[in-house]
Amino acid sequence: MQPRIKSLFFIALVIGTTFANISRPFAAPFIVGIAPSIPEPISELEEINEKKQRKRAKKHLITTTPLQVERLPTKEQAWQKVFDHIAQESSLELKFEPASSQLQFELNLAKGYYDLAYINPLQFNAFRDFPGYQAQVKRKSQPSRGMVFVKKVGTISTLADLREATIAFPDPLNFSGSVITRESLQRLDFRVIPQFLASQSLVYSEVMKGQYIAGGGTTETFHAQAPEIKNSLKIIWDSPGFSPYAFVAHPRVDFFSLTKIKRAFVRMVKDEESKALLKHIFVDNGFEVARDSDWDEIKSIDLSRLNGTNKSTKAPEPEIGM
Repeated sequence: MQPRIKSLFFIALVIGTTFANISRPFAAPFIVGIAPSIPEPISELEEINEKKQRKRAKKHLITTTPLQVERLPTKEQAWQKVFDHIAQESSLELKFEPASSQLQFELNLAKGYYDLAYINPLQFNAFRDFPGYQAQVKRKSQPSRGMVFVKKVGTISTLADLREATIAFPDPLNFSGSVITRESLQRLDFRVIPQFLASQSLVYSEVMKGQYIAGGGTTETFHAQAPEIKNSLKIIWDSPGFSPYAFVAHPRVDFFSLTKIKRAFVRMVKDEESKALLKHIFVDNGFEVARDSDWDEIKSIDLSRLNGTNKSTKAPEPEIGM
């Protein structure tokens, strides 16, 4: 290469690199969404028995002070703080847009509206081929699990007591509270009769009222219930672990921005201030870098078979002679 050509090539490279570095602040912000199925934040404060406190105060002739109540952020506020932190650490502009409904969220995913999104495994499996969302990070050492719960005061003590029983579940596509639990029971060849209710909260309240003998859910949603509901129920079985929610990116998001975003997520657990944000989004051990293949197990879940009958989680045996 001639010296003059080398000089022109070097100048062009410098100009291109400089433009790339300064163009990001003037670009549109990255649009971020989260699955509406993520539960609201819960308090980590220990519950105080008010009667015991009054009894103790009377015995020791002390004056009780009003109980201190932890002010929790809403789900949107909690995630906004997380994305504000990621934006600050990555020097990128993120715009969090909460979806009005599960349907709207999935329509936005199908159209490729979100640049970045936190989605459940079923949604990732549905949208990773088209429009091509790719996994970036996931919860570290914290798989998703379903569980079965019953009334605390009652005759049911183990899962074996529920064979052939009618169990309440949230909607058939609720991944952690419904799909994981029913898929795990089916793999165990444990037959139950699922009854699908309008919401996860309704499952808890109906079991508490005795309308159903048991219900399916998750540990996160269980602890998010009001004390009067949570204290009247008990978990009797946990499912095996499945890959958790995925934080994904649309293919149009550039490599360098993704590198910054992943680094910011992974480092959250190393700083006390940012680590404090994690408890409100149900992340115990921080985030780790993820690959699309981490969710290949979801492909083995046959939703048509799992949701194909309202009588049993197990497909009926074929009749002889047919």
